[in-house]
Amino acid sequence: MRLLIDIGNTRIKWAFDSGNDLQDVGEAVHRDMPAAAAMAFVSELTETPDAIFAVNVAGIELEKGLQQAVAGRFGVPLQMVRTSGQCGDVTNGYISIEQLGADRWAALVGAWHQCRGSAVVVDVGTAITIDLVAADGRHLGGIIVPGIDLMRAALNSDTSDISGFAGNSKGPVPGHDWFGRDTLSAVQRGTLFNARAVIEQAIEEFAGEGNTPAVFVTGGDALLVTPLISVPVEHRPLLVLEGLRLLIGGGADA
Repeated sequence: MRLLIDIGNTRIKWAFDSGNDLQDVGEAVHRDMPAAAAMAFVSELTETPDAIFAVNVAGIELEKGLQQAVAGRFGVPLQMVRTSGQCGDVTNGYISIEQLGADRWAALVGAWHQCRGSAVVVDVGTAITIDLVAADGRHLGGIIVPGIDLMRAALNSDTSDISGFAGNSKGPVPGHDWFGRDTLSAVQRGTLFNARAVIEQAIEEFAGEGNTPAVFVTGGDALLVTPLISVPVEHRPLLVLEGLRLLIGGGADA
């Protein structure tokens, strides 16, 4: 049984790979926590893995914290999975391959193996990342914009009259009531529709080149945005872990 871990900028997700599927899935928020506290979940795991693999985009301190936590709990070394140039038929499109985050690399590998065709891979987290994958597995590049919380934080810190409202409720926009009638709802709607706009523009541009991509959405804020997107999308909350499983040899063509 292998333990797979995804350390994002805000959350940690984990699952055990049984060889057939992902089991005992969990997640925890780590943002603004000391590394030792962020890794408290390790002590609560009930399975004992024979190998542990992780991707990390949240800095070296959390990586060191995870190394110490799993070594102390299981006596099993942590194996970090880095971005590479190719995984099976999927090729990294970045000029400097190491600049592509390991979570994005895992997600686009996982997405392509789901559809075996052109894909748009959207991660709605601390940042919103959008990656395009051609039908033959070529990664064509991507887009990075601030996530919903970062947009609201910018309004909160860099304006006077909006300050105090921007960081509040993130609830979904009901129906087609696009325009807020108070500051909170105006910020709420504006940031959600800004996220939707960049996602739909990327899909439209890719489709305009003759592609009919499958659209995969993951990330902690994915469910805030997916109901607003006007084309069919597939919400896959474990997409990074699914891709990680392929990167370490847990699926076909890995």
